[in-house]
Amino acid sequence: MAIKTERGLWFSFIFILGLVIISLLLYLILGTASRIQPTSLVWHDNDKDGRDSPGDVIEMDNGQVYLRLDFVDVWKGHQALNPFETPPETRDLDPRWNGYYLQEMRYRGELCYRYLGWDRAREMYPTLSSNDVIGLVGQPESYPDNPFLSMWNAKESEKNPSYKWYVYFEKHEILQDKRRGRVLVLTADKGQGLSHRLEISLKGGQLFFEHSVRNNRAEEVPYINLLTLPANRIIDTAFGPAELLCSRNIEPLGFSDSYTFTVSGEGLAASGMLPWKVKRDTTSNYFTGGWWILHQHGLFVWKATKIKPQEEARFNLVATFSNENIYSRYDRYLKQNGLNFEKVNLDEVEKYLVSNVPRTITREGWVYHAYEWPTNDWHNEMTGKAFMTMFYVTGDRTWLQYTVNANRFYLEKMRWNSPDHPFFGYFMDQTVDTKQRQCFLWSQPYNVESLLAEYPLTGNPAAREALLVNFEKVHSGLMWNPDGRRWYWRAVVDPTTRPPKLIWKDDLNTFDACEFGIDVMLNAYSFTGDKKYLDRAVEAMENQLQVLENYGLLLEDHAGEPSVNVFAFAAKALYRLYDYTGQDKWLKDAEKILDTMLMSFIHMDKFPDEFYWLKGGVARKDGDWTGQFGEPTTGTDSSVATAPTYIPWIMEALVAGYKHTGKKMYLDYAHQLLWHSLEANKKMKEATGGRFEFCGHYNTYSRKFYEDDDGLVIVSNLYEIPYLKIFEKGARVEHFDLQEIWDGDGRIRLVNPTNSRLKAVLHLPADWTEIEIKDLGKINQYFIGEKGAPASQIKFDYTSGTAVFYLEPFSICNVSKLK
Repeated sequence: MAIKTERGLWFSFIFILGLVIISLLLYLILGTASRIQPTSLVWHDNDKDGRDSPGDVIEMDNGQVYLRLDFVDVWKGHQALNPFETPPETRDLDPRWNGYYLQEMRYRGELCYRYLGWDRAREMYPTLSSNDVIGLVGQPESYPDNPFLSMWNAKESEKNPSYKWYVYFEKHEILQDKRRGRVLVLTADKGQGLSHRLEISLKGGQLFFEHSVRNNRAEEVPYINLLTLPANRIIDTAFGPAELLCSRNIEPLGFSDSYTFTVSGEGLAASGMLPWKVKRDTTSNYFTGGWWILHQHGLFVWKATKIKPQEEARFNLVATFSNENIYSRYDRYLKQNGLNFEKVNLDEVEKYLVSNVPRTITREGWVYHAYEWPTNDWHNEMTGKAFMTMFYVTGDRTWLQYTVNANRFYLEKMRWNSPDHPFFGYFMDQTVDTKQRQCFLWSQPYNVESLLAEYPLTGNPAAREALLVNFEKVHSGLMWNPDGRRWYWRAVVDPTTRPPKLIWKDDLNTFDACEFGIDVMLNAYSFTGDKKYLDRAVEAMENQLQVLENYGLLLEDHAGEPSVNVFAFAAKALYRLYDYTGQDKWLKDAEKILDTMLMSFIHMDKFPDEFYWLKGGVARKDGDWTGQFGEPTTGTDSSVATAPTYIPWIMEALVAGYKHTGKKMYLDYAHQLLWHSLEANKKMKEATGGRFEFCGHYNTYSRKFYEDDDGLVIVSNLYEIPYLKIFEKGARVEHFDLQEIWDGDGRIRLVNPTNSRLKAVLHLPADWTEIEIKDLGKINQYFIGEKGAPASQIKFDYTSGTAVFYLEPFSICNVSKLK
C-alpha cells in the first residue's frame, strides 16, 4: 500500500512539474511573440560627410512595416531622365526642392509603394522620360473651408509655382522616445515664414506621422495641410465634402497583393490622385505636356486651420496595416452595407439597344457622340466591332451595312490620305480643324478595328490598303520614338503651309499612347503574320514595366491623370498580349489591373434614395483635383461625372477577363454597369422632358446631365450582349479575338475573324460530356450561303469540360453536344 502511495505521489509530482515546464515554455513563447519588435532606424551617409545630402538613405523597420527614404537631387534627376523630347526643353528646377522623399514602403515584406530614385530608375528603365517624387507633406493654397475645391482650383501664377505645395525635408535626426521607441524626425525651414517638423514612428502594424508647423511671421496665416502616404494601388474615395455625390463614404484604402492598409487622423481622411504637379507655362500653351514632379496615387489626411504668429499647429496621420487582402475586405464592405449587384434581362436590354440604333446613326453613316467639340464624329469606341458582333449572331446584313457605311466615312474623312502630309496613313481624332492639326495614337485602334471587322465579309481592297499603311506607320512612322522605345503622345503640324509642316512632337511617356500602339501592333500581327509587329508590341510593353508595377501611373494624355478608360484598355491589351505570346506574366498583370479598376473607379456605394441609380456609376478620371481645368463640367473630361459613355471600354475588359478566368465578379459588374446605364437613360429622359435619352455624362457636382444624346451608349454596348449570354450558359473561349455564340440548346458557333490560325481553349457546360466540332468554312462563304465541301471534322482534345483545338483564318466552326 505504501509503495502504491509513493508511486502515486511521484506521478503527481512529475505531472505537476510537467505542467510547470509547459506553462513556462508557453509564457516564454507567447511573451516573446507579444513583445513588439523594436524599431530599427539606420541612416546611410552616402558621402560620409556627416551631413544630409543627395544619395543619403534612411531605413526604418520594425519587422512588419518597412520604410526607405532617399535624399533626392531633383534637379539632377530631371536633367538626366528627360533626353527624348522634341524639341528639347530647358529645365528650370530649383535645387532647394532637394530633400528626403519616400522611396519604398513594405508590409510584411510585400511592396505597397516604390519609387526607385534616379540612379536605380535609370538602370531599370533607361528610357523613362520623367519620374515621380513625393513629399510627405503638401500645402494646397485655396478654399480653406472646402477640401474638394482646395484640390480643384489651386491658385496659379503665369509660371505655375507648384513647388510651394511641397515641404522638402532636408535634415533628419533620430530620437529615442520612451513611449514610441526610436523616432525619425525630419525638419524643413525653406522660407515663407513657416518651419516644419515631421516625426515618424512605428508600432506593430501601424505607422505614425506627427507633424507640427510653426508660423514665424508677424501675422496670422491661413493654412491647409496634407499629410500623405503614396501607394501603388488604392481604392479611390473620390474625396470631397459629404454633400457631394462624388464623395464616396468609404474608408481610404491602399493595398498590395496580400494586404491592405488605411489612414486616419484629425481632418478628412481620403484617397485619390495626390494633387501636385509641376507644369510648363499654362498661359501660352494649352497642352501643358512636359513633365511632372508628381503623378501618384495615395492616401492622405486633409486639414485646414489658421496659425497665429509665433505659434504652432499640429497634424497627424495614422496608417494601419491589415493582414486581410483586398478581395476579402471589399466583399466585407459590400455585405456590411447591404450592397448587391443588380441584374438585367439581357434579352430585354438587347431589344432596347437594337431598337434605338437607327436614332444614333447620322446621314454620313457614323455614330453620333455627345462631346464638347463642335463636331461629334469622335470614333474612339468599338462601334464597327459592335455592329459585326451582332451580324455574326443574327446574320442580318443590316449590321454589316452599318459597318461598311461607317468605314467609308472614316476612310474618306477621318484619315490623312495625302502622301505628302506628315500624318499620311494615320487616322484622325475628329474632323474639327484643331484635331486635323494633331495626330494622336488613341485615334488609331478603333478605326483599325472597324476596318478589320468588315474585312472578312467584304475583302474591301481600300480597307486592306489603309490597314497595311497604318500598321507600318504605327510600327515605325513619325509617332514612334526609337530612342525611347515608345510612342509619342501627339504630333502637330502647321496647317498654313502647303503641304503642312511638322512642327512639334510631345513625348510625355504617358501609358495611353503606348497601350493604343500595342493594340494596333497586335492587330497588325494577326492580320499579316509578320512577327515584327508582335515584337514591337512586346518591346513597348516591356518598356512600361514601371507602370505595371505602379498602377498610379496608368496615365492619360497631357493631363497625366489615371483614368478608367486607360485602365480598361490596358487590361484588354494585356489579355491580348497573353493570347499572342503565351506569357503568363501578361495574364497576371491584366487581372490585377482589371480588378483594381473595378474596385476603385466603379462606385458600388450607397447613395441617397433620390440618387439610387448612381450605384455602379463610373468616374472617368482621378486628376481634376489638381486645378488644371477649373470647376468641373458635365463633359467628358470631368472626374465627378458618372460617365456611361465609357462603360463599353470597361465591358471590353470584362469580356476579356471573363474569357480568360471565368470569374463571376466580372459578370456581376457587367450587369451592374448595364443597369446603371439604362437607369441613367431613364433619368435623363425624365429630366429633359423626353428631349434626350441616351446619357453619356451626369455631373455629380452640379447634378446636371450633359444634354445631348450619346449614341455610343447604345451602339457600343451591343458588343458585349452576345458574350454575356453565352457566358451565362456556361461557355467561354480563352482568346479575346475569338467570338463564341450560343446557337441554341446544344450548339455553339465559334468565329475567327482574324487572318491568323488561333488556338481555342473552349470551356463548355458541365453536362456536355461528349461533343463534336465541325469546320463550317470561310466566314464570307458561310454567310452568303455558298455551299462548298461538306463540313469537315476538327480534331480536338477534350478533358474535364475543356476542348482544345485550332481555328483557321477567317473561319467559323460549330461545336455540338452529342450527350
